[in-house]
Amino acid sequence: MLILNITGMSENERTVVKPGEIIRPYIDLDIVKEVSKRLYDLEVLDGKELNSYDDRNYHIHVSTKTTNSHITHVCFHGYVLKVLNSLDSRHEDYVEAQNGMILHVAEKGISTPRPVKNINGELMSLESFPCDQNRSKSEINLQCLVRLLEYIPGRILRGVPYTTSLLTQIGNMTGRLDNALTDFQHPAHTRHRRIWNLTEVSDLRRFIYCIRDEDRSRLIQDVIHSFQSDVTKNYNLLKSGTLHADVNDYNILVSEQPTNGEYDVIGVLDFGDSVYSCYVFEIAIIMCYVILESDVIDPIDAGGHTLAGFLQEFLLGREDLKVLKQCVCARFAQSLVMGDYSAENDPENAEYVLSTAQKGWTTLKTLWQMSKQELYGRWSRICQEHYGIDANFGDDL
Repeated sequence: MLILNITGMSENERTVVKPGEIIRPYIDLDIVKEVSKRLYDLEVLDGKELNSYDDRNYHIHVSTKTTNSHITHVCFHGYVLKVLNSLDSRHEDYVEAQNGMILHVAEKGISTPRPVKNINGELMSLESFPCDQNRSKSEINLQCLVRLLEYIPGRILRGVPYTTSLLTQIGNMTGRLDNALTDFQHPAHTRHRRIWNLTEVSDLRRFIYCIRDEDRSRLIQDVIHSFQSDVTKNYNLLKSGTLHADVNDYNILVSEQPTNGEYDVIGVLDFGDSVYSCYVFEIAIIMCYVILESDVIDPIDAGGHTLAGFLQEFLLGREDLKVLKQCVCARFAQSLVMGDYSAENDPENAEYVLSTAQKGWTTLKTLWQMSKQELYGRWSRICQEHYGIDANFGDDL
């Protein structure tokens, strides 16, 4: 049973961003070099910034020499220096939960970058960063947590052509992840909420002002209303536990097979949205992105193959599956609304944060207008005919 208690929070306890709030620090390679040397005694040879909504991530290669006694061998493939946004950095217990979660799933055989201790033997450190490029003139300094994670070679799923085998593996990995986390709990996961958690869908109303088109705004309102009516009011019926909560095409690692050019899933990244919540949200999130990005396989069918792969590893019941459409559409809504909002407030990151918008509005409209009977019928047939799985979507079939 999912019990949420996020009302009556003080300013220091707040976990959801306010409209117009600056939380993303300014980081360049010079700052990366200074921080890496000072905190980890690692000399950065080169670095490249990676995509992120609110944080700053740099893939760095370093010299093999270090006096950091907590690094027994320097990672050949380099590291990712992660500078967390200033809002989430207020909650060190939540970052501790993420570190524990990463180590927990890694011990269970899931490939994911492990955190590295700094020269003081700590897995994170609170540091001050400017909020814009004019460091000397900046009137605002953001307090942000810094972590270092080992880099795992591979490429992200984004841009890779989907096959039924790859889609099944994506579902398998997501299900394996949830299975690995069934015996992991941390108190911070029950009280920490971010705007990207599906439990926060109603909060999108505060950001809809960024959607200038009336029809699109109305569509988002319809999705929110349906989610509140059919999902939020039935949390007590949904299977719950600790989730990654952001398995998407930027957070799945794949490698190319040398013989045929197809791809295999090899790992998962970024536990920054992890939370105690409803398991149906986990599969809904990745289904949103495969439906959006599937060009070769019919997008709706792509979602079905991903769902089947998930159900091979982690079973969901009737009450969970009957609200799957609302959950998938709610993730579309989050991505579209927050993409527009983030682009307006952080233009330099617009290409990344608007990546969903290119096809997202058309896809959401198509999905939303499709009846549950038709949608669930297609997914049910894929599960049964291709995988021998009886997916119970309830009375909507």
